[in-house]
Amino acid sequence: MSEPCDPASGCTRRALLGGAAALGVLLPLGALAQEPAPAAKLRPQPGDRLVFADRERAGRTLAPLDLALGAAPVSAWPKDAATGVVRDGSRLNLVRVLRLEPGALSAKTAENAADGIVAYAAMCSHAGCDVLGWNAESHSLVCPCHGSEFAALDAASVAKGPATKPLAMLPLELRGGELAVARGFTRAVGFKPL
Repeated sequence: MSEPCDPASGCTRRALLGGAAALGVLLPLGALAQEPAPAAKLRPQPGDRLVFADRERAGRTLAPLDLALGAAPVSAWPKDAATGVVRDGSRLNLVRVLRLEPGALSAKTAENAADGIVAYAAMCSHAGCDVLGWNAESHSLVCPCHGSEFAALDAASVAKGPATKPLAMLPLELRGGELAVARGFTRAVGFKPL
């Protein structure tokens, strides 16, 4: 139990010093909490270019010619065109990129595509697994964990559950013949636990 404070004994000074010490500890922690995320963790930004995420070609710019019509999707990360920072600090930034027949795309898909090239978040909206499979017959991205399928021609809408929400789409454009991010994801990336 603490004794009552007697200002003559210096308790006011002790209280002030204790408060200052606490502020000295808390202020740096508060400052850290407000610092921006490192550039590698930032979500894709307009103007970012896409680079390969696979080991053999990691970091190499993904060109439209690297994508064959109807071929399996390629995994890619956004890369800040000005600084060269690859935004691979978060799984939420990984996208699956593929080329589809422009005339076969739904209106929503076409408005977010660049000459038939589309990019979808690689994280499944059901349980957060990486959507790595591809069904060329149905043009569906397939999640290997629970079998969800997403219609690539129709803004990654759910073609087969258990997923109930589409994958997020990353709008693309062509800049100087290179694939570039036009704007941020069309919806939140990821899943909500049950």
